[in-house]
This record gives sequence, C-alpha cells and structure tokens, in this order.
Amino acid sequence: MPTLSYVYPWPAQARADRPTDEDEVADVAIRGCRSIAELYSEALPELGLANRVSELRLFIRHAPGLEHVRATVQVDPVREGFEMAHMHVPTGFAARAPQLRARMLLEAVHGLVGRLAVARGWDVNVLERCRRQVLDRGLEYRWSSAPKASPDRRHEARADFRLPPDGYGRVRLRVVRRDDGVTVASSDEALAFCTSAGFRRAAKSLRWQGKDHVSLVPYDWVPSVRGGQLSLSREDGAWRGVVADYMSVRPVPAGDPAPPALGVQVEGRGETAAEQPARIVFLGGGPIRTRQIDRFHDAFIAEMTRFASPSGQDWWRGAGIRLLEVEISYGGERARVRSRRGEHRLRVFVDRPDSSLPGRDPAPLARGVAEEVVALVRHRTGLGPHPEFASS
Repeated sequence: MPTLSYVYPWPAQARADRPTDEDEVADVAIRGCRSIAELYSEALPELGLANRVSELRLFIRHAPGLEHVRATVQVDPVREGFEMAHMHVPTGFAARAPQLRARMLLEAVHGLVGRLAVARGWDVNVLERCRRQVLDRGLEYRWSSAPKASPDRRHEARADFRLPPDGYGRVRLRVVRRDDGVTVASSDEALAFCTSAGFRRAAKSLRWQGKDHVSLVPYDWVPSVRGGQLSLSREDGAWRGVVADYMSVRPVPAGDPAPPALGVQVEGRGETAAEQPARIVFLGGGPIRTRQIDRFHDAFIAEMTRFASPSGQDWWRGAGIRLLEVEISYGGERARVRSRRGEHRLRVFVDRPDSSLPGRDPAPLARGVAEEVVALVRHRTGLGPHPEFASS
C-alpha cells in the first residue's frame, strides 16, 4: 500500500521569469512554501503513513479579508489521485520577512498533515520529526548529488542545490580531491528548477569532458524548458567557473522584520469533519462537448451562484446538515433531478442530456432547473423558501 510521502504546493511554474500566480500575495506564499514542503516531505516516507495516495496537494490563495492564515484539509475518503488542502493567506503575509513567512508556512503545513493524520488514524506525534527537520535545516531545502569521479580518478564533482525563498533553485559545482576530500574548486550559483525532482534531473547531466572540465545543465523541467550552463575548467593548474543562467528569476519582497507572525488556523473539511461549517457547494459538471452545453452551463453556473449566495448559505444552516453538494451531468437518457442523503451530507445530481437543452436562450431553463434543485432540497430537509428562489 502507498504511504503519504510528498506535500506539493501546486503548481510548479515552469518558468522562473513568470509569476506562479497572478495575485502577488499568493505568488509569494506558493513560492515560499516550496522549500518548507520539500524539507517536510523528505522526512515523511520513513514514517510509513499507509494511505491510498502518496501526495497531499496544497492550493494557496490570497484572502484580503482575513487577518490570519487559514488552512483546511479534506478529510473525507479520497476521490482524486491526491489528498487535497487549501491555504488562504491575508494581504499582510507578503509584508513579513521571508524567514517569518517560512515559519508561518511550516505551522500551516504541519497542522494540515496533523489534521489529516487524525482522520486517517496515523500517530500524530511522529510528525514532530518532520517539523523538527525543517527547523534544524534552517527552513531551506538543500540537496547534493552523488559524486562523479574524473577520468583520472583524482577528483570528483558534486552539484550542491538549495531552494531559497523566491521558490527557484540555485546550484553550484564543486570539485573535490579524492584522496583527502578537500574542495579544490567551487563555481558561482546558477538558476535551477523549483522542485527536488528538477534538481535530480539536472544532476543527471553532470559530466566530465576529460580530467580538466566538468559541466552540468542547471535548469531542467522538460526537454523544451531546459538549459543554462554551469562548468568548472582547469587551465595551467587553476580552476575557473562559467555560469550562464537559462532565464532570470522574479524577486519576492524582502519584507519588514518588525511585524509579528500572523496566527495560523487549521481545520478539517468534508462530511466527516466535525468542524465543517454548514455550506452549499456547487461542484460543477460535464462533459461539455458542444456549444449548446457550454451556453447552458454558463447560465446554470449563474443560477448556482445565486443558490450558494451569502443569503443562501444562511438559509442552508437551518437544515442541520453540514454539506449540500450540487453537480450536473450532461448525459443520461432523461432529464431529472435526484438526490442522495447521508448523515452529514446531501448530494443533488442534475441529469441533463444534450437533447433536453434549448437551442437559443438557455437562461429560462437554467432558472427552472435551479428551482427544481431548491424544491428537492426543501423536500429532503424541511427548509422554508430559499431567499433567492422564493417561489420554489
């Protein structure tokens, strides 16, 4: 059975010269979390946390209305190929110094894995090893490649990688004398990719060309996004390094060391999470195979936005059920609205085959289907009229 072994702050942006997220605050948080997640993940496999999937994928967003970091993790049985968590950071997050940002991110990551551990029946206490490793390693992930011996066997070369707060790696070459382990040459740093897997791909390019020249391709995501130059050469007994970055890296704010850390709140989410607040969620749907479906889907999203509006959420809290989930399928043989109720969740399924959709204005039908959803929910829960659909 797989074990939980990797925390992945999604996504790994291919190019260091482009933002990972168009929102500046989210961009800083995602990039800063990479080093924390890599360090934390490095200690996870030895804990043997048996699980259906090996990855915890973390989605980070900017929440201007917050005054603290809020992190939530889905604790229901896995539906996707990964466990899923969300982190929302306030505007003030990016104004803190990088070291303090890293500590807040560590607290959030540790809390998320800990809450997942409670849900999955793991020993929460063993996770302290992961947290302690991150702190003991100075909040910055570092990895060195295996040594590669020179053709004359007198020297060996290594690539030393690190992952600083801007979320993209740096790598330098070192040449070491084999008989006594003394470093005889070290290059300046070159830009590398943003994941440990990228470091390992780059390390595979480490090559000696004769006994006096060693090189490496430092930036390696996929063959079409791969390049840069890093080398050490010996001429007349002296070693000389050459560094050529594949691209530039976008800087992150230096921040202000004066403000204190923000609070971090971690909670579980899902039907089985006791702390899950009552909530309406539209899960979307598909497949969207025709222009006719696409037009109707846009109209139905607008109706579901009204359904799950703040006044709709207040209405749902009277049901005494944690979750109301609605999803739509553009398949099947007939149009219908059906439901399935559990102890803490009511799921509503809308079936709408392509043949049941209008050729022109989809808004009236979308409104009618939304009213069917409201009527079914009221029937299953005993709720009164929805404030946005008072006639249903």
